[in-house]
Amino acid sequence: MISRRDVIRSGALGAAVLAAPALFSRQAHAVETFKLGHVLAPTHQFHTGMELAARKLAETTDGRLRMEVYPSSQLGTERDMHVAVRTGAVDMLLASPGGASVHVREVAVLDAPYLFRDEEHWRKVVYGDVGRRWEQQAQTQANVLIVGWFPRGKRHVISRTRAYNTIAEIRGQKIRVADLPLYPTVFRAFGAVPTPIAFAEMYSALESGVVDGADAPLDSIPAMRLNEVARFLTLIEWSNAAPGPVLMSAAAWARVPAADRDRFKAAIREGTEMIARVFVEQEEQLKRDLAQRGMTVVTPTDMPAWRQAAAERAIPDLARVWGGDANLYGSIVNVR
Repeated sequence: MISRRDVIRSGALGAAVLAAPALFSRQAHAVETFKLGHVLAPTHQFHTGMELAARKLAETTDGRLRMEVYPSSQLGTERDMHVAVRTGAVDMLLASPGGASVHVREVAVLDAPYLFRDEEHWRKVVYGDVGRRWEQQAQTQANVLIVGWFPRGKRHVISRTRAYNTIAEIRGQKIRVADLPLYPTVFRAFGAVPTPIAFAEMYSALESGVVDGADAPLDSIPAMRLNEVARFLTLIEWSNAAPGPVLMSAAAWARVPAADRDRFKAAIREGTEMIARVFVEQEEQLKRDLAQRGMTVVTPTDMPAWRQAAAERAIPDLARVWGGDANLYGSIVNVR
């Protein structure tokens, strides 16, 4: 005779058998989510590029891997995130070369003046032998992975009363710069008088004549209405791309299945290439827009002199920032 207890046991066993495929199905389709932080606004191309990367990652892994992008320092300041990525508290971040140098000191060289000729040049460096060496060093020295690289635009100089058609014309001019070691060194090499002033105070400093000009990326000019207080834009392009690494904690990378790692990096690459395209397109459009707004846009007639001044007067001092090897600058400049 079948007892009531046997019926209960049989029912429980049947329920377990029926539930097992669903359990295995959930396990087979488990989703890994990675959080990436950056310090720019959600309207910036850094954010839209990484949102594209997130979509591509989900598409190419059938939803197994997802990336959430947190703008505006939501995961902390860049400095905070650099500390957290080493411990695994933050999965990923977009880093500046200076910030990333806490993991691999040599990476700071990417901020150096006139380092890259063009778009192709910086890609050959960071995706070539130099970049691969840094990737290995980051992993072994800091337990951090470099899973991609993104460009950070170009920097020029704006001025109130005259353009700098030659390097001689900037000599003695007070130029607003960021309060970081690199910027004053570069403009001092040009013969200017670098004047560290907060980014938010740039407009008033130009308007009042506290400074004669300012170092600035093009997109900051209309964003801060600097064209109202600076009539001239001189395209010295002293910083070109200054690519920063996309960093990932070793703990987060370990959660990426081996079969999906190429797909992961490919998705990041697609997002960073979009950032690069936007910067190139935006640069040309901004030049036209600023000219229409009344700025006089000029390119110096003696660009080799600017490059020479930077190489001879700035690089020897800046070399200590990336570890003291001044030859590293030349080896990157000469990558073909």
